[in-house]
Amino acid sequence: MPAKLILPSLSAFTLYAIWYYAEANGLLGLAKASIARHTVPGSNAPLRTVYTGLPQLDELLTTLTTFFWPTTDGSHPALTLHTLGFAGTFGSAWILITLESWRHGNAWTVAAFPLIFGLSAQTLTFAFAAPLYCALQLSVSPTAKSPTPDTIRIPRPVLRAFPWVFAISFIVPSGLMILPVSDTITTDLKQIFIALWQPFPAYISLLLTLVHVGGPPLNRPDGTGRKDLRALRFVYAFAFAHTAINHLVSWTISLTTVFAPTVIAVPFREQLHPSLVFGIPTPWTSPVLQVTSVAEGVHAFLRWDCLIGSAGMVVWASALYVAAHRAVLGCVGWGRLLVKVVLLGLVAGPVGAAVELVWERDELVLSEMGGVRRVAGEKK
Repeated sequence: MPAKLILPSLSAFTLYAIWYYAEANGLLGLAKASIARHTVPGSNAPLRTVYTGLPQLDELLTTLTTFFWPTTDGSHPALTLHTLGFAGTFGSAWILITLESWRHGNAWTVAAFPLIFGLSAQTLTFAFAAPLYCALQLSVSPTAKSPTPDTIRIPRPVLRAFPWVFAISFIVPSGLMILPVSDTITTDLKQIFIALWQPFPAYISLLLTLVHVGGPPLNRPDGTGRKDLRALRFVYAFAFAHTAINHLVSWTISLTTVFAPTVIAVPFREQLHPSLVFGIPTPWTSPVLQVTSVAEGVHAFLRWDCLIGSAGMVVWASALYVAAHRAVLGCVGWGRLLVKVVLLGLVAGPVGAAVELVWERDELVLSEMGGVRRVAGEKK
């Protein structure tokens, strides 16, 4: 299957497009200099270096805080707007990966342990971890090879709790870390919020496990599968809305600088132009263009992170969609699939398209293979 080759290749490409580029354009050097000065990037405010008392963990959190600080302080408008869109992309991608880990057919396979890949995404990039998880899932999971209503089943307590768990673990910490510095939100407290956000995949995994262990009564079958389907649809709708809203808001603001520039304040018209916010920098340019600040370097870093990670999610979701159509219907409408991915990508972003494809895969398997039973007299 091409996806099994494409996905590892995307992960490997991060070594060049992200890590080599970050070294070559000066980002890593500027970040190290900021840490050596014990100041946050772009400011003389002191950099916090102790969070847990464990030297290696504190060093990692200090590095991550230095990296993420410019995404939260509003000093680089293009980076701030791109981060808004990326937050929707990354968050909804992680919903899909976490859902996959809870499917009955993935029990005790590598696909059932997303925490490893989640922490890797926070330290080694989303672009590296997400395609790697997806490649492994396609290789070992029965849900990818021969999906059935039983193999794709997810415990109902997990489905019902998922939006709340995601909000507590991802949305709330994300909101805290972007709060502006004030008399109440000090620079030091803001750094603590950034550090607290980092292990959000661990929060999600832990809370869902607690829900699953403590909620068996909610998982009693209803005889038709309708309760499970309603809960599943709500999670997919939630994931789609989360990425689509962020995608539409960020692109609408940026495109306004082109189609209605007078709406945007003069100082921001150039800074929020689509070519600056979303344009992809070129690591292969010789000599490599040097960044002048950590914020500028992080912006280049995250644009590649978002592009590669999103591409991986679309390739993976398309592979699941194709496998289900072949298993259930015996054929795939390739033209329809391509049009769907393109249009959804424009409206809701690449991960929005991925959410829709996996959602349709589940609906197809459940409706055509007996996962949801119709009541007497109901039309198909």
